[in-house]
Amino acid sequence: MDKFDELELNGRKLLESFLIQVGATNLHPTEDKFAPVDYYFTYKDKKVVAEIKVRDIKYEGYDTHLMEVSKYKSLVKDKKDSQSDTAYYINFFTDGTKVNAYWYSTNTVRNFGTIDYKYCPTTTAADNGNYYKKVIMIPSNKAQRFTLVNGEWSKSINNDYL
Repeated sequence: MDKFDELELNGRKLLESFLIQVGATNLHPTEDKFAPVDYYFTYKDKKVVAEIKVRDIKYEGYDTHLMEVSKYKSLVKDKKDSQSDTAYYINFFTDGTKVNAYWYSTNTVRNFGTIDYKYCPTTTAADNGNYYKKVIMIPSNKAQRFTLVNGEWSKSINNDYL
């Protein structure tokens, strides 16, 4: 299993633990590791599609989190194609023990994100060099935030569940 697979599997396990706790149903991770989205589920009778990113906790403290424009476009397209009610971009920040989740709806990304170009690694999971990527910088204070403590997810201050 390469680092990409490891991060992908970890993200899906984290999301599944959250979804089970909040009573989501119809949990369906995508099967292709290169699929443009990662997960489908139903929450309170709403169909949801999600894109997951697992990042090192050292990147959590920034005022903005980034999303590749191509990922945003794929998520919006899949929301429409799958007739989902909403779509989320979910960032898990972890050091291996502590986990914090930042949930951004595509509406939040569209309404508060700003376009920029950043010199980034080609991929998160492998050292394949860097290049300039067109990204959306999303204010981290616009996220719905959750923390995993002792196997239980709790919402962060000033947040509501989905």
